[in-house]
Amino acid sequence: MLEPANQFAVDKETMVETQEPTKAHREYPADFKLSPDLEVVIGEKQYLTKINYIYNNIDKFANSSIIVEGMYGWYKSWDETFEFPMVYRNGPAEYGDDQYGGFYLVNINQDAYHLNDWIRVKGKPFLYDHTDSEGELQKFLFLVVEQIEILPLKERKAEMVNN
Repeated sequence: MLEPANQFAVDKETMVETQEPTKAHREYPADFKLSPDLEVVIGEKQYLTKINYIYNNIDKFANSSIIVEGMYGWYKSWDETFEFPMVYRNGPAEYGDDQYGGFYLVNINQDAYHLNDWIRVKGKPFLYDHTDSEGELQKFLFLVVEQIEILPLKERKAEMVNN
């Protein structure tokens, strides 16, 4: 018999073994709707839900501009085959890539920003397929940056998000 934590993962069809999004990652509350407008603003409410929705429906948002605020940081994969700047917020997880949510960034002057700067980014989203050193395919959500600005400390919002 499976332990309760594992049984929960099996029942919810999470990505325990495959690392691929499954049915549970594509289900949203019945009242959740995010339309691919000219500009999609990802604010304080449903921060992670909106990013996850864009990830799972990238084809609908290819012509949209996404506006998001968060901390500036760098992501480096465990095998050092993937390294990019990002805009992110911390999320409710114990370890690994589930500890934050955000977008990787291309088309920026990396020398203009410091770790933990609070930034507002506007850009076009796309998914990038990356194969790590063990041959595993991973999909990363990027923004091709159209505008980016460092916001003053007084405009900094919640660094930790729960949904």
